[in-house]
Amino acid sequence: MKRRYFILSASALATISLTLSGTMASFANSASALANFQTVVPMDTETRLELIPDSAGQESTHVWEFGYLFIDDDVDTITVDYPAGTSLDGLTEKDVIVELDRSGDGDLKEIKVNKVDSSYSGSTDTFDLAGNFNTNIEGLAKVTIEGVTNPGSGVYEPEMTFDTGTDSRTLSAEMGVTGDAAFYEPAIDSAPSEVTVGDDLVADYTITNTGTGPGNQEITITAGSGEESTTKALDAGDSYSDTFSYTTSTDDAPSVDLVVATEDTSVSREIIVGGEWDLDLDPAKQNTSSIHTWSTGFIDYQGEVDTITVDYPGGNQGASLDGLTEQDVTVEITRQGEDQPTTIDVNTGNYSGSTATFDLDGRYDTDIDGPVIVTIDGVENPKKGDYTADITLDGTEETATYTVSFTI
Repeated sequence: MKRRYFILSASALATISLTLSGTMASFANSASALANFQTVVPMDTETRLELIPDSAGQESTHVWEFGYLFIDDDVDTITVDYPAGTSLDGLTEKDVIVELDRSGDGDLKEIKVNKVDSSYSGSTDTFDLAGNFNTNIEGLAKVTIEGVTNPGSGVYEPEMTFDTGTDSRTLSAEMGVTGDAAFYEPAIDSAPSEVTVGDDLVADYTITNTGTGPGNQEITITAGSGEESTTKALDAGDSYSDTFSYTTSTDDAPSVDLVVATEDTSVSREIIVGGEWDLDLDPAKQNTSSIHTWSTGFIDYQGEVDTITVDYPGGNQGASLDGLTEQDVTVEITRQGEDQPTTIDVNTGNYSGSTATFDLDGRYDTDIDGPVIVTIDGVENPKKGDYTADITLDGTEETATYTVSFTI
């Protein structure tokens, strides 16, 4: 392995001391500035290790950076040796990124790491570099390891070794691990499994500082288009609880994700949103034959639908389905695995009065997984006023009735 030297002029200092700047660009710039001097002085390799985060016992990204590192032969393996208590357990080659400057121009190129049989483990392990790359080093190197579990708090000096098969170079870096870091752990204490469109989704949550010191973090809770955030200071072991409320809409069907997030992590739960029907009348004039369209974006209905019953206000001045048949009724159901509603045939029927039951053809699957539309052409509207009407879905597993309001 050749040792690199820089040239200083006669009037220059005999020794130059450089402070580690923390960026790969600064390494390259410092080396470039020294190239104009004319007296030979060897430059020591500079090593820096950054932990993100640097808190004890937490999973962390470790970034090793090297400046003034020169290795002429190809590097075969890179071995990292951490202090006891550090863990590489479960990591694979996908968690290791190796970047080398192979031409001396400060340009880092990523080098593939060969696949491991199972995973890395313990506090020491070796990363085998792919042989189809040139892996000499001409000034700069960077090794990123994602998912390392930090040891307990303290100041350590881990090592990284570059091995060419005939020679090796071991470099160490200071590693500071803090023991006073907070970790905000969220939990959803209670939340409904289903909410009817238009109703409030109400959920209770708790944030606990499971770290070893005080913290001050932003907490964000979202569901659908609703969002709330707050910032809370918590000592180690302390908790904060609150309630989140969001009014759902038809845009939320068929479900929304309730998410409680801190700056450290998040938890989520899927909430079904459905159960609301809409009734459109065309025209909505009293004592007039009208097309009535019942529709819902989504309902959580179990099993298949056998019959659909509509029940309007009756009496002399009420609605009337007199003289209508199955030819006047269209039923459309979005079924499991479908993106669009399918028209379901209605068995032969003659309807009268203010209530009618539509018997669905049993040859169809009628499970519900999306919008449902029931269109009745020729309903006689009641007189002017405000009304409610019911629609009932009946099957072998469930009977469900929904009430809607309409105005003539």
